[in-house]
Amino acid sequence: QDMAEAMKMASDMIVDYYSFPSKIGSMPWEEMIQGVARSSGLPPDQFKYTVALLSGIPIGMLFRVITSDPWPMKEEAKARAIAFRHCMCAAVGFFLIVLVFGWEIFHTFFSSTVAFILMRIVPRSQVHIWVSIWAMGYMSGAHAYRMLVDYGGWTIDFTTPQLLVTQKMMNIAFALYDSSRDPAKLSKEQTQRQLSAPPSPIEFMGYVFCLHTLLAGPSTDYNDYLTWIDGSRRHGNRYPVRWAVLAKIGFAVYSVVMFLVLLPKLDVSLMGEKEWLEENPTWWILVANNVSMFLMRHRYYFAWVLCDAGCNAAGFGYQEVGVGEKKKQNWNAVLNVDYLAVEMATNFRSAMTGWNIAVSNWLRRCVYERAPSGAALVCAFGMSALWHGFYPGYYLTFLSSALFQEVARLLRKHIRPLVPLDNAVVAFLYHTASTILTICSLNYLAVPFVVLSLEKSFQYWSRLYFIPHIVAIALLIFLRSRKPPKTEDSAKKDL
Repeated sequence: QDMAEAMKMASDMIVDYYSFPSKIGSMPWEEMIQGVARSSGLPPDQFKYTVALLSGIPIGMLFRVITSDPWPMKEEAKARAIAFRHCMCAAVGFFLIVLVFGWEIFHTFFSSTVAFILMRIVPRSQVHIWVSIWAMGYMSGAHAYRMLVDYGGWTIDFTTPQLLVTQKMMNIAFALYDSSRDPAKLSKEQTQRQLSAPPSPIEFMGYVFCLHTLLAGPSTDYNDYLTWIDGSRRHGNRYPVRWAVLAKIGFAVYSVVMFLVLLPKLDVSLMGEKEWLEENPTWWILVANNVSMFLMRHRYYFAWVLCDAGCNAAGFGYQEVGVGEKKKQNWNAVLNVDYLAVEMATNFRSAMTGWNIAVSNWLRRCVYERAPSGAALVCAFGMSALWHGFYPGYYLTFLSSALFQEVARLLRKHIRPLVPLDNAVVAFLYHTASTILTICSLNYLAVPFVVLSLEKSFQYWSRLYFIPHIVAIALLIFLRSRKPPKTEDSAKKDL
């Protein structure tokens, strides 16, 4: 009874704290927006969020017109131009977040301000620990609040930008921490991205509230943000951006058709419905799972690619790849998703790194590369689950993904050397089989992520008798007990 009372008290405190900004009152424009939302047929939260996503493109274009490229300027003028760009990012982002989430912006502003103070007062050798605890703790409290007031709901609220802010706070903290380490122990990337001093207030707020990376990502690394602001990424290059923006807008339209027109015909939530699972044959359940999960992913692609287009419209995302005559220019330095890397993945790692790229980079830089090598994969997937929230489905999906990715790695290590890939037909069959196996595994593992609850997750997996899990565990045990076949390169090393 004492435990129950303590839990009830803790729950009430969480709800009271995280809900208090919304109790201050509604914004003056809220009634008008709700009327327009009703006319559009969208719930107000989705309407405001979609409008903010779409506005990122014209705002990005205006940003390039209003602000000057600091790169060719002299020192004093360059400093003013850079400061103005930071101010524009902070002000526009702040306004859009207020427009969409109202007084709930308090959580974004307060949590980031505390992190900024920690970066100033905590020794660099410990700053990554304190900021990570604060950022993930605040995010976890927000997840608990959502589960208490809207269990299983998909309402868009302040927790959406808070996810991105959490990554941004940790990105800076780990860059500061790396500057306190022995340079000989840093990787090349860590050396390039380390920060010798905390950002100034305007730099920090510009990065945190940058509209194009706050609503749906990509939560770019702080150094990438700085090289866009000061123009050093493009160093005066005027490589045209219009076709990159138009291509991403076109892809967004395609995504809308996939998830608004086609997905309702095969609702992904059926995967957790006991009656539907019992009434249908296994072959149809597998077909429905793969088709509905494919369509459902386009809901994420829509938001992500619009943010990518907004970044490009603002001149963010330019890069040069290759050297010499093979050097090419594109606008993919800032990217949420690599569509073909996911949907045509030949291995688990390719699919995972192509999906939500900025999150994959954050997990790699802040978790995977810092954890003990034997536990790095589990730590990264565990952190991903915790970052998403506390629904059991997240943990079933991500921890199972760690198992499947390790098995996929071992399979590739044992089988690939035996396949004559110089034969075009064999190579095609091998890659096709790899893609089918990878995508089917991903769709099987993603069901708990969508249905969220433990009961519904097990209803689906048990309908398939947990066969993929059983096979994965058996392969893990078997492959770890055997040495992989020697490749030509490994044979040379033995000589």
